[in-house]
Amino acid sequence: MRPHPFRPLTDAEFAILDRLLPATEGRRGRPPRDRRRTLDAIFWVACSKGPWKALPAEFGKPDTASRQLRRWARSGHMDLLLGEVANRDRYDNLLKQLAWRICRAYRRITKVIGIGSLMLLKRIGPYPALPAERRYLPDLNLSKTARRLTLKALENPWAQAPGTFSTLARLFAKAAGARWRWRLK
Repeated sequence: MRPHPFRPLTDAEFAILDRLLPATEGRRGRPPRDRRRTLDAIFWVACSKGPWKALPAEFGKPDTASRQLRRWARSGHMDLLLGEVANRDRYDNLLKQLAWRICRAYRRITKVIGIGSLMLLKRIGPYPALPAERRYLPDLNLSKTARRLTLKALENPWAQAPGTFSTLARLFAKAAGARWRWRLK
């Protein structure tokens, strides 16, 4: 997917996103003032690659948009949006037009989501949503293998060849990924 300059959401794009995001009626707390403006703010930051504090005043407070994005991440709604992007043939071109912006917004929340969401992203997600190259992300299959090998080696630790446990430690480190290499650009 190619980068796209920011542009506000169209009515049709907003209708799709509004249908996929959680309802605002019947919830406790103050309802959001303007959901469309919040989405535009999130996508402005995602497209600009700049910090939240650089958000123009016309999109509202940066903290409001950032907080809403984190809420959607924790509730799993950003996973739902990413799944829709991965299965974008369900809608004609509208979701294809939104795909890059949704991926960039998802990239902004990779430090908030759990390991399950990150693994889902690694398996089905488009490249722009990944916080780093796939090789730097955690590998659950390798982690299971390393655990199995370690438990087997611990059954009789004195019979292991020199360097076995340091090799297993490196294997665990590789399975955990390289979080320090994750970028948000």
